[in-house]
Parts: sequence; structure tokens; C-alpha cells
Amino acid sequence: MLYGYADSILLGALVTLKVGVCSFAVALAFGLLVANGKLSSQRWLAWPATAFTSVMRSAPDFVWLLFLYYGGQTALNLLGQRMGFQAIDIDAFAASVIILGVIYSAYLAETFRGAFLAVDKGQAESAQAFGFNRLQVQWHIVVPQMMRFALPGISNNWLVMLKATAITSMVSLNELIFLSRSAGKATGHGLELLSVAALIYLLLSTISVVGLRLLAAHYAAGSKEITL
Repeated sequence: MLYGYADSILLGALVTLKVGVCSFAVALAFGLLVANGKLSSQRWLAWPATAFTSVMRSAPDFVWLLFLYYGGQTALNLLGQRMGFQAIDIDAFAASVIILGVIYSAYLAETFRGAFLAVDKGQAESAQAFGFNRLQVQWHIVVPQMMRFALPGISNNWLVMLKATAITSMVSLNELIFLSRSAGKATGHGLELLSVAALIYLLLSTISVVGLRLLAAHYAAGSKEITL
């Protein structure tokens, strides 16, 4: 089955899923911080946050991956040499997770910013009048409503980023595309094995869409239906 590379392809699919989930967790957390920075009335927060989203969205993902991965490793090695350390080897998985997370946090920051602005400010003011502190207002009033508006953008970014995990093959991470190409070169059946990889991406995307629609239905309870 799969020319003896079924286990290898399955391993690659699992690594792809792990990279996607971990990267997206980083992107969500950092994206929320950047969005709040952009909405801040403090210029020293708003300007760097705005510059970050503009710069990160200005170049293709693979350019940032190669620049940050190899450039970061070179910088660390130069710093290490000055401090008397031996060569530093950056883990491809950890680097891929962080870099993809940072890249997509810029896109999610814009999604969150728009969603925060769509929430009626009057409800937060009413909650404060009833004695809610700022943290309670954000957590119990603003964020649940913000999520209704943000979910379509979050869903789109997840699906795009899931496919973007394929570029991590350029840093020799043993993910789905890297192992499929390696198996194809070894067997001479590259087209067939890459077709299997494409079907796996389709399966992961389909499962994601179903799950995201269920999540959207949860947040849409009692309000206008969210369309993904």
C-alpha cells in the first residue's frame, strides 16, 4: 500500500496537523495582543502593532519562513561564537510553529480588531454601570460577542494556514509534503504520492470546516446566524 510508504505518509500527516494546531494557537494568542495594541489609545502600543501587521503581510509566507529560520540561525550562531558557545542548531518543528504563528498573528490581529469594533460599546458601558470590572467586562461581555464576528475570519485563516504548513518542507521538517516528495523520489511514483497528500489536505480541511460550523452555531445561538 502506497508503495511501502503508508506509515511515512501517515507520520507526515500527523506532523502537519501538529504544526498547524500549535502554530494557530500561537497566532491566536499573539493576534489578540496585537489587536488590542492596535486599538489602544496609547501611541507607543498602537504604532508598533500597526507596523507589525503591515510588514508581516507585505511578503509571502515562504519568504518570511526562510528569512527568519536561516537568518535567525545565522544570527544565533554569530552571537554564540562571540560568547564562546558551539554552533546552535534550531529545531525545525519549534521554529516552524513560532514562525507560522507570528506570520498568521498579523492576519488574525486584523480579524480581531474588526470584530472588537463591531461589538456595541453600549453593552460594555452598561456592564460597568452594574459593577463589572474591566476584566469581567472583557471576558463575559465583549469577547463572547467579538467571537461571533471574528469566527468567519478565524476559520478562513485556519484553512489558509493549514495549507501553508506545506512550506515547512523547505526547512526539512518531516511533514506531509516533505515525506511525500521523499517517498516519490525513492519509488518513482511522485505524482501518485503527492496526490495522496492532496487528498489528506482535503480531508483535514473538510473536517475543519465541519468543526468550525459547529463552533459558529454555538456562538450564533440567540443571534443572527454566522455564515462561514
